[in-house]
Amino acid sequence: MTTQEIIEVIKGLSVLELNDLVKACEEE
Repeated sequence: MTTQEIIEVIKGLSVLELNDLVKACEEE
C-alpha cells in the first residue's frame, strides 16, 4: 500500500473505528 492509499482508508474510517485501531496498535 502506498501512503496515499493508507490516507484514503483512514479518511474513510469513523472516529470510533480509529479509536479502536489505536487501542489495537497499543496492545501489540
